[in-house]
Amino acid sequence: MTSRLVIGLLAFSLAATTGCATNDQDVASGQDPSRLAKPTFNADGTLNRPSQDYREWIYVGTPLTPNSLNPPAAPFPDFHNVYIHPADYEHYRETGEWQDGTVLIKELVTVGSEQAVSGKGFFMGDFIGLEATIKDAQRFADEPGNWAYFSFGHEYPLAETAEPFPAAACNACHLASAADDFVFTQYYPILRAARSPGPQGVGGSMASGSEAFDDIEDAMMGALVAAMEPTVANVTAPGAVPTADGPLNTYLQAGNYTQMPYSESGRHASAGPHTTFGLPVRVFMNAVLESSLRAGNASHPMGSEAVKEMYSADGTLEGWAVMVKTNADSDGGKGWFWYEVASVEPNAAPVASGNGVPLCFGCHSTGADYVLSDYPLR
Repeated sequence: MTSRLVIGLLAFSLAATTGCATNDQDVASGQDPSRLAKPTFNADGTLNRPSQDYREWIYVGTPLTPNSLNPPAAPFPDFHNVYIHPADYEHYRETGEWQDGTVLIKELVTVGSEQAVSGKGFFMGDFIGLEATIKDAQRFADEPGNWAYFSFGHEYPLAETAEPFPAAACNACHLASAADDFVFTQYYPILRAARSPGPQGVGGSMASGSEAFDDIEDAMMGALVAAMEPTVANVTAPGAVPTADGPLNTYLQAGNYTQMPYSESGRHASAGPHTTFGLPVRVFMNAVLESSLRAGNASHPMGSEAVKEMYSADGTLEGWAVMVKTNADSDGGKGWFWYEVASVEPNAAPVASGNGVPLCFGCHSTGADYVLSDYPLR
C-alpha cells in the first residue's frame, strides 16, 4: 500500500516493549544474541533503524514488479528482499499464526540490469531503501490487525528513525488482498512450505483439505478471480466525468475537472501509492460527493465524482487518478469506476481503468464508501 509499499508488501511487526529481547534458546544454541536483536522504539513512538544483522535472519523471498512490466511506471518497481526474525518464523511454522512482536524487514534493491551472460532477465543493482512493519497489540491496538508500517527512506543515507505510516496507506491493501493476517504469504513459497507437510515443508498441519489450507486457498482464488474479472470501463454515470478511456483522457488533458465546484486548497502529501508514496496530490470533487461527505453518509450516491492530481516532488503535474460511482450499490468496490494514468502525455496508457480494480478498491476500502479524502477538504 508505500511509501512504495508493494501491492505485495509483507507486514512487519515489533513487540510492545521498547526493546525486543532474544530467546534463551538462541543463547543456548550458541548464536550471538546481538545478531538476533529486534529493532527498538523511542519514547516518541518512532522506530530505530535496524542494523544489517537482519540479513542473517530467515530470508523468505524477493518480489519484483518492474516498470517494464507495468508501463508507464510501477508503484513498486524495485526488488524487495524480505527477512523474518528467526523466532517469529519458527512460531509461524509451528502454529500458522504471526505472533505479537513479529518483525519482518524489507530491503529495497534497484533493477540494475536486464541482460546478463545467462540471458535476458531482471538482475539486482544497488541497495536503495529499507522498510519494516509491526504487529504490536499494545502500541497499535487501534490499527487493523495491530500492524504498523515504517520506511527509513528510498535512498542512502537512510533515516535513523521512522514514524508509522497512516493505516490507510498500507493496511487497506493488505486487508483486502493478503492471504494470512495482513501478510502476503501466497507470494512466498518458503512461507507456504513452512506450513505444509511433505518433502517441501518442514512440519505443520496446513495440508490440502484442512480448514486452514482451504481458507488461504479461498483467499488466493478470490483475489485471482477478482483480478481476472472483466472490468466495465464504459459505464456512464450521471455527471461530467467520462468513464471511457479516450474521452476521459481528453477531459483530463483539457483540465475540465478544475471547474468542479469543490477542491482542496492546495497540494499535500499523498497517503497512498499514487506514482510514488508521499508525493503531493490535490483532489477535486463534484457537488454530489461533497454534499454526501458533508452529511457524513456511509454510502455515497451514484454520480459521485473525484479527480486527484498527482505531482512530482518539485510540483510538476505527473498524472491523475479518478473515481466515479457508477452504481447505487458499491458492490465491494465494483460499483465504482477507477482510473489512474501516471503521465500527462495525451492518450497515455492508464495504470488502472474500469469498475472494481482490486489495486484501487483494496487501498480505498477503509474510507467512507471507498473515499479517503479528508473532510472538510484541506
